[in-house]
Amino acid sequence: MKQETVPMRDGYDIGIGVSMASGSPMALGATGAVTPPQVGGGETGSFTFRRIETTQDLESELGVGADISAGIGLFSGSASLNFSKRCRVQSSSLTVMVSNSRTFAFRQMDSPALSDAAANLVQQGKPLEEQFGEYFVRGIGTGGRFFGVVRIDTKSAQSKMSLNAALEGSYGVTVSAEVRISISEAMRNAEARAEAFILHDGGTFTTQPRSGDPVELVNQLYKAMDEWTASVRAEPRSYTVTLAPYAIALGPTPPNIADIEKQRRVLTRCAKLRSQSVDMLNLVDYILDIRHTDEFEFAPDRPDLQSLRAALAGDLDVIEEAASFAIENLKEARDPEVFMRDIHGKADFRLTGLPANMPKQKEILPPVSTPAAPNSMPNLVGQMAEPVIDLLACINLEGVDHCLNFLGARLDALGLDRKELGDFFFTVLRSGVTPDVRGDASRPGSRITSQSPSPGTPVEPLTVMTLVVV
Repeated sequence: MKQETVPMRDGYDIGIGVSMASGSPMALGATGAVTPPQVGGGETGSFTFRRIETTQDLESELGVGADISAGIGLFSGSASLNFSKRCRVQSSSLTVMVSNSRTFAFRQMDSPALSDAAANLVQQGKPLEEQFGEYFVRGIGTGGRFFGVVRIDTKSAQSKMSLNAALEGSYGVTVSAEVRISISEAMRNAEARAEAFILHDGGTFTTQPRSGDPVELVNQLYKAMDEWTASVRAEPRSYTVTLAPYAIALGPTPPNIADIEKQRRVLTRCAKLRSQSVDMLNLVDYILDIRHTDEFEFAPDRPDLQSLRAALAGDLDVIEEAASFAIENLKEARDPEVFMRDIHGKADFRLTGLPANMPKQKEILPPVSTPAAPNSMPNLVGQMAEPVIDLLACINLEGVDHCLNFLGARLDALGLDRKELGDFFFTVLRSGVTPDVRGDASRPGSRITSQSPSPGTPVEPLTVMTLVVV
């Protein structure tokens, strides 16, 4: 048994005992002077944008995954687990996550010792676990974290693959303005539907991502994250704890360490099976949803999806029951299938898997599009204003290649192909079109909010092309 870091829970405080299996707070198990770090007390943080493949992926990011939490509290309620369920990750949709964390001061007991009550119990030769658990809270980290999850429902397998390919270069990098533009453009091109979910500790925000437009939904999510980032330093909270075994507090090693490790392995296995069953159940629910049924092809011998759904829901009950049995019966802990055979006498019990004849998401090839006319208005709404207006102003005076070379890195924030946009500006400006830019494009963060003509409309010679910047 070693120190473990897990998310904060109600009832945790420095010195409080913790049950390994349930994660529940117990009696005060250790005492000692609490100190901040002598060095390195500054702020640390991270930004992440990544794809989420499974519920287990999401739980790992949240710090409650089977491989992350060391088997501690895997089957007790928590805000993180409830959030994971609400996101309803499943394989037919593309799920992406943006996360932001800030870590400030960390406090811990440098020289913990058993509390008087725990020491008295040890002197009587009695085990600590029943009243004080196997761990105690040695330290608490303050700061905050923000998780924004977007589940993107696409119309076909190709749309999902195309969208993922468009986003692939952004995974794992800081969510900069350029990355945000590429994400928004990829979603717009995929004609995707999306739903956003937020979990945060510390900080505040007022923007709620609820738009029916997937691009605007993602922009609202970024705005909420920016508001949270700006507020978390003034409003931090305790959001992680370090748990230590009582041996560190000069207490005894649990006498049944082998049984504890067996219980831990069973609970970890149960947690992984739960995540897998949730993913399968989410997929079946998605296919049965009248809004998505037409996206799938059904074989003549297709499975009875309602029966399959009931079987998967039953498996979740079995997994929860096996985990509960393992928590209450340390020495008798069993994996779910063995639990059903040995304890309930169901010799042929097997957990449910997805059959080979599951409905498949349709493969819909995009229609062959005709090349846009050279004077067709591109969609500039949502683009960073400064690079667009700089290119427009330059091409009003010079040639395309000269302006692309002259502006160079200043065009890196463009969400469109710079050469295509330059050729468009050259074509319409040389035909006598008058640009009308309303607003200050030099203001940091300004974007184009409306345009005339609308996207795809030919810009006729000698007309006015209007761009509104906010």
